[in-house]
Amino acid sequence: MSGTFISQLIPFIISPILTRIFSPEEFGMFGLYFSISMIISVFITGRFESTIILPKSDADAINLAGLSLSITLLISILLFLLILFFKHPVSVLLKNPGIENWLFILPVTMFSIGLFQTLNYWNNRKEKYKQMAVSRVARSAGTSVASIAIGYALLKKGGLILGDTIGQLLASFLLFFTTWKNDKHLVKEISKSKMKEQAIRYQQFPKFNVASGLFQKISSHAPVLMLSSFFGETITGFFSFSQRIISAPSAIIARAIGDVFRQKANVEFLEKGNCSALFLKTLKLLAAIGIVPFTLFYFFAPEIFGFIFGKEWLIAGEYSKIMTVMFFLQFVVSPISSMFLIAEKQHIDLWIQIILLLGVLSSFAGGYNIFGKPEICILLFTFVYSCKYIVELYLSYKFSKGIKQV
Repeated sequence: MSGTFISQLIPFIISPILTRIFSPEEFGMFGLYFSISMIISVFITGRFESTIILPKSDADAINLAGLSLSITLLISILLFLLILFFKHPVSVLLKNPGIENWLFILPVTMFSIGLFQTLNYWNNRKEKYKQMAVSRVARSAGTSVASIAIGYALLKKGGLILGDTIGQLLASFLLFFTTWKNDKHLVKEISKSKMKEQAIRYQQFPKFNVASGLFQKISSHAPVLMLSSFFGETITGFFSFSQRIISAPSAIIARAIGDVFRQKANVEFLEKGNCSALFLKTLKLLAAIGIVPFTLFYFFAPEIFGFIFGKEWLIAGEYSKIMTVMFFLQFVVSPISSMFLIAEKQHIDLWIQIILLLGVLSSFAGGYNIFGKPEICILLFTFVYSCKYIVELYLSYKFSKGIKQV
């Protein structure tokens, strides 16, 4: 948790600097690029990285890691070829011609994301929380320093994109070298036949999780894509920045707790057939930590944004106030929603994500076409996502009580 805290504290501290270097429009283009990369990240490992914590033997787990990295490399190469031939039509479709040449960075971004995700799950399995924390601090520090340096070098239009990619690469390769140092003796266990065997054993993960993850990512990032199309880069920049700031508490604490919960709950579930006591304990802890700061943020968000980031960002504070309830529920529910993975209930998660996507698309289409205001779009989006988290919480608790009781 301390490492994750530092990794999120760094960008929070330098945000007032970034808001005085980069304009809302430039944050808007970065938000669009980030959303595209997050949607593509669903495919980058075939979702096999999430299976690494499940096998009892390290030999099976290392073959899943090898499978995940092989898929990452293949998709990164295919993505480069697609961009080479279709970058212009994509930029026209996105109504953002300025992003066209920056799309060439996507394959590098995606490879580093796939590498990081795979190694993160491997280190989660091995309970190497210190290595995970150090890599997150490196990513955060690298991104922050690179973004400021590039911004002062007057390469502003794509400076945030370059800075984020540099930070991601730094974290990925740092985690790779530390993992290689500790576990290189297991590489000899990897073979094509064993990777194929594990791919068949866990075939339900790409079958359900890719679709589920795709719907989830589109639901999360459709707002940026739709706001960019409906209202332009400036409004998109305010929205992207507000999400970046208000989600910081979730990333600081909830992600760290979620990493530990996922590993401990999986062991308990395998040994006892349930982990409901651990689930409730973690839920109460998250709720107790989050209730006061999120309540204060709800009442004072615009003033906080105006004071820290400058009056130009007051609108981002208003958007944050609207989304506070949704982010509180995310803070409490997301770390323990890994019960869907542990109980292997991906098919249920798929249906939740399909319904969520329809709700999110309807909220923005309706808010734009009926009211024509971004605030209404964001309010409807918040309501839809809040309902999703409540349903997810109920089902996760049911799963934690054991498969037979569901």
